[in-house]
Amino acid sequence: MRRIGVDPAGVSIMSPKQFHYNLLVKGLTPAQANIIKQEMLALGGEAAVNKGAVSSSIDSTDAVISGTARQFDSLGDKLAIQPFRLAEAASALKRAIENIGRDEYTLVSRSRSWTLGRSTLIMGILNVTPDSFSDGSDFSDVTGAIARARQMRDEGADWIDVGGESTRPGAAPVSEDEELRRVMPVVESIAASGVAVSIDTSKAGVARRALEAGALIVNDVTALSDPLMASVCAEYKAVVVLMHKRGTPSTMQSNVDYEDLIAETFEFLASRLDYARKAGIASDSLVIDPGLGFGKSGEGNLTLLKSLCEFKSLGALILIGASRKSFIGKIIGGEAEANASARLSGTLAANTAAILNGAHIVRVHDVRQAKEAALVADAIKNAG
Repeated sequence: MRRIGVDPAGVSIMSPKQFHYNLLVKGLTPAQANIIKQEMLALGGEAAVNKGAVSSSIDSTDAVISGTARQFDSLGDKLAIQPFRLAEAASALKRAIENIGRDEYTLVSRSRSWTLGRSTLIMGILNVTPDSFSDGSDFSDVTGAIARARQMRDEGADWIDVGGESTRPGAAPVSEDEELRRVMPVVESIAASGVAVSIDTSKAGVARRALEAGALIVNDVTALSDPLMASVCAEYKAVVVLMHKRGTPSTMQSNVDYEDLIAETFEFLASRLDYARKAGIASDSLVIDPGLGFGKSGEGNLTLLKSLCEFKSLGALILIGASRKSFIGKIIGGEAEANASARLSGTLAANTAAILNGAHIVRVHDVRQAKEAALVADAIKNAG
């Protein structure tokens, strides 16, 4: 509109009419659903609900509400004065629209912050384990791990994610003492050099020791399942990554069928965000990860990447960990199917798709190449 010379006042009036949204609202009573549908139809929008809602022959229904930003804004005003707790629905819809349109975030830890949205943050993977799926035993000695961390820092890693327990499919658990033995010398050395350290753990005891040693981020693939983890993260004002998965490493690939993968992943992450906030972790310290490869089929991983923008309505930064994963090898075929280190080009393609669909952080093995690809993806995303 500006390019064709529309008056600035006209731009501000017409812009909310240009953006169309389709929002899923779950668990409405028939009374709530009928009011929402009537009000949205009156505004020129639409609301699709179960056919039994009109006669109240069902207990609850989901609704797909469709309209422009202007129509949703007007709907919120109308719902705010309605009974049946519809004011709460109005607030939730307003937050979702605001989150979808948000293009800048500040992520805060106890001693450092990062501004994200226009530029992608690079998380370098440092597995100090003997059995990681991609680089098992490559950096299991302290000297080699520290050298690798410095190399990743020099190649453009913003965070170094140190893990002492493999979470690859079929991996066996390790004790807390063994995990501490593996990670602590590396965490202490890297943190002392000024690099932002993430501890990849699901154990509150390991997280506490790492945070005491200077780590700033906790990357928890179990999304705070340890009952002590949330309080530890809150105490140290850690950035927390919450990931969706099914089962344990030994079982997670035995059940990869979902009735609705996106909905189940979304609802799980929404519930864990709520849990984290109630436990005292600040909203601006939370990151979500849909968990590629963790209880997902190859097709499921692709669906998550394609639909990643749907998670923006949760209002949290999004991390993607596609690096060298087997679904990429199966698509490429040949050497890449058996050799994880031959999946670089596929990883960069997946990362680029993720960034253009809303990812803010990519977790990678090949830092220099991922950084360069992210710079181009960000330039495309920010163009115009």
